Amino acid sequence: MPKIDIPIKRLLQQRPADWARYVQPDCREDWIKEFKTDYTPKKESRLDSVLEINDPEGHYLLHFEPMGYNDRTLPARMLRYRSDIWEATLDKGKGTPSIRQVVIFFYEEDDNGIHHLSDKGFEYTYTVIKVWEERRQSVIDKRLVGLYPLLPLMRGEQMEEKPEDALKESINVARGTESKSLTKQDLLAAMAIFAEGSGKFPKGLVTSLIRRDMIMESTIFQEWAKEEREEGVKEGKMETARAALKKGIPEETVVEITGLDQETILKLKAELN
Repeated sequence: MPKIDIPIKRLLQQRPADWARYVQPDCREDWIKEFKTDYTPKKESRLDSVLEINDPEGHYLLHFEPMGYNDRTLPARMLRYRSDIWEATLDKGKGTPSIRQVVIFFYEEDDNGIHHLSDKGFEYTYTVIKVWEERRQSVIDKRLVGLYPLLPLMRGEQMEEKPEDALKESINVARGTESKSLTKQDLLAAMAIFAEGSGKFPKGLVTSLIRRDMIMESTIFQEWAKEEREEGVKEGKMETARAALKKGIPEETVVEITGLDQETILKLKAELN
């Protein structure tokens, strides 16, 4: 399955108001700004997918967690993210603002249904959005352009909709969109990445309807392709390192051979033992 980190990050950055209004329909664009902090948590976090919402009824933070894989530890990770955000705000003397956390699943196989933690006197959960259960027409009517690449994954108005019809409708909507922040090429490239990863459409259908030359003009596609290449190179180095360690080659030599850092080599060695 293609990685969706790059297209999602770009869509959130370029059209944050669309995503905020998707989960909070009464949210106004002039209330929204990016949540910025120089705080760096000890463990990986997602402070770059948090928006500040200056609602006159009460200020709050909106934290998105896009999920493109299955993770049994997700509830614990989401709780840690909440803690990371509060640690950042406490560090700046801003207390513990209200946080609304939203997990978005794009593919049904990534949702294992575990979205709750409990202990004596303690209950924790978050909002869950399953894209395949959302109505395509609702997103179109509200002109949430930042979510247009997800349209093929959403439900149509007809009960028995053909995949080809769903994709054609979605492509037509994207092609008819004028946006300063996202080009038609960006929307179609991101749409192609999501559609290809869904397994919902027959092989070759996506590329037959969305021209490759148009996709390759997109900044989103170029960033995504670069990351995919880098991931491939890194995985090749990891395989070389595993093979070398199995043969008993010293760690220092494996570092020199692969260019991987000492910490990565030690982790690989621990996995093999």
